[in-house]
Parts: sequence; structure tokens; C-alpha cells
Amino acid sequence: MTIIQFGGIWGGALRTRANGLDRWLGIVLVVALILLALGLFLPAIRISSFIFLSREFSLAQSVFSFLESGDFFLFLVTFIFTILFPSFKIITGLVLWHAADISGTPARSLLTGLAAASKWSMLDVFMIALVVLVIDGRILTGADIQIGAIIFSASVVISTWAVRRLSVLASKE
Repeated sequence: MTIIQFGGIWGGALRTRANGLDRWLGIVLVVALILLALGLFLPAIRISSFIFLSREFSLAQSVFSFLESGDFFLFLVTFIFTILFPSFKIITGLVLWHAADISGTPARSLLTGLAAASKWSMLDVFMIALVVLVIDGRILTGADIQIGAIIFSASVVISTWAVRRLSVLASKE
């Protein structure tokens, strides 16, 4: 079994193959990571009850509120798809961009898998959010999207595009 080799800082990393706008992929991934962190901790949703009561929640608070309320399954699913997978995808992309030798099959397979899973994870998060809203919905309650959700969405879209571009670069000989 072959594992991903490191040492690409001196030659085999994806950044050495980049031309044109692809040379910016490392910076794009850093921006996506910053947006992800901001999107997770800035207010993402404002829930209004009745006319004058409202509370704001970040995505991270929302995920951990499931754990606090004893909904371990919802916590686990939302934690994986909202926090763990996006972070893993971006950090892995950065490692492959800067340090991993992608001349071997394992790194290319990882990138191809990340690019494919990335497309489906956005759909999964949307479906989970719909299920949670239906299950946990309350009468006389309204919800408004806040800046955190918008920034998180931007991070997901940007990182999905960047990982796809990394996959294309890795497949070039």
C-alpha cells in the first residue's frame, strides 16, 4: 500500500504545475479557510418568536445546540457536514497544494474523491437543514438568514471550485 509522500515543497507539489489563474489556488484556499471560520462563528440565523423576541445563532452554536439538547444523531450529522468535512477538504487541499508530492496515485485519488464528495456535501447540508427545520419548527417562529450563513456558503462554493481545479491539475501529466 502506497501512502502520500511529502516533500513536495521542493518539487512535486501541485503549485509547481499551475499556470495562469491556477497559480492563485493556494491563496484562494486560504481565503476559503478564513471565510469558513468566519461563517461558522458569525451570526448565521436569527430566530424570531412572537413580535419582539429574537435570538441569533452561529452555525457552530446551532450544531452544538443539538448536542446540548440530547439530539446526538443530529449533532453528529451536522457536525460532520458543516464543520468537519469543509475543514478537512480545505486543509487537505492546502497540504496537497504546498507540500504533498502528487506524482503518486494516492494523492490523485484523494483529490478526485474530495472533488466528487464536495459536490454532494452541499446538497447534504441543505437537506439536513430542511429536515431540522421541519422537525424542530415551532408555531409563531420566523427565521432570517444572517451574514454568517452567506459567508459560510461562499466558503463552500469557493473551496469546491478550488478543489476541483486541484483535481484537474493533478490529472495533468
